[in-house]
Amino acid sequence: MNNPLPESPPIIQVQPASSGRLPLWILLSVFVGFMLPVCSCAILTISFTGSLSLFGGSGATSSGRGDAVATVRVEGAITGSDNTDIGTGAISGVVMEDLRAAAADPTVKAIVLRVDSPGGSVTGSAQIYEVVREMEKPVVVSMAGLAASGGYYVSAPADYIFARPDTTTGSIGVIMTLFNAQELLDDLGVDIIAIASGPNKTLGSFWETITPEQELIFAAILDEAYEDFVQVIVDGRNLEPSAVRELADGRIYTGRQALALGLVDELGNFQDAIDKAAALGGISGEPRLVEYQRLPGFRQLLTGFSARLNQSPGDQALAIMSELAVPAIEYRYVGPASR
Repeated sequence: MNNPLPESPPIIQVQPASSGRLPLWILLSVFVGFMLPVCSCAILTISFTGSLSLFGGSGATSSGRGDAVATVRVEGAITGSDNTDIGTGAISGVVMEDLRAAAADPTVKAIVLRVDSPGGSVTGSAQIYEVVREMEKPVVVSMAGLAASGGYYVSAPADYIFARPDTTTGSIGVIMTLFNAQELLDDLGVDIIAIASGPNKTLGSFWETITPEQELIFAAILDEAYEDFVQVIVDGRNLEPSAVRELADGRIYTGRQALALGLVDELGNFQDAIDKAAALGGISGEPRLVEYQRLPGFRQLLTGFSARLNQSPGDQALAIMSELAVPAIEYRYVGPASR
């Protein structure tokens, strides 16, 4: 007896939602498809570390047994935030949490701060610096290709600093970037009306030309941040203030030049820094290596995924304008790196 042919699958017609957005069930289907590989990676990570949650969290990976050297990374532009969620760049809250985790672990005898950053937020750099300065365990900096401006700021209080010969470092100083889009707005026919309580309430706005008096206001703020930077190097490197001001004119230095100026202690690579940290921490033999890792949480993934789907070109333009409207005072290097 012949088996009957299977019924043809029903044809499902999807009607566009009146709001112009995808129906909820399609969004959920796409999201589940996106989450499956992420959860698989999470499960694999858990099997190795035993400390990371399936739906996000932080933990330490290590190799070997015994006393350890922990690696804490400052990679990418430094941003100031107490948020410890995973993100792009060197988030000060994440770096501080990793440093404190290393300080609290009795098996960690020393820390290697791996710096590959052009710097960034003044506040974020200061937050990381303060925690590095407070460390009772030895901290050894390993500079990668770039450790400039805020990247050097967070390195200065370390017990020992390694740079590669081709590392780009220095760029000691402060920068503020202001955007003037007045002509562009005129061409587009956009007229911005700001009702403010005083003439300097819109200070630094991208739709007005800055006045000489307003430049002096900003200059005073930058001078204060610059003096803080100088003092950080004076304290961290045991140099005279006059010597620091002479080399802190914003220029960059190679690793070799930085060594000659007393900004770093030795030329070497990442392994050299690990060896030095182990020695300073009193570890005999090969140290166990610890590194802190994070997985994005479920809510973070869902929020980011939904935001990308629903963000219109107008929303993107507003986000850009919001960034332009807030002047940023930064310890940041903005030039090319010698990579």
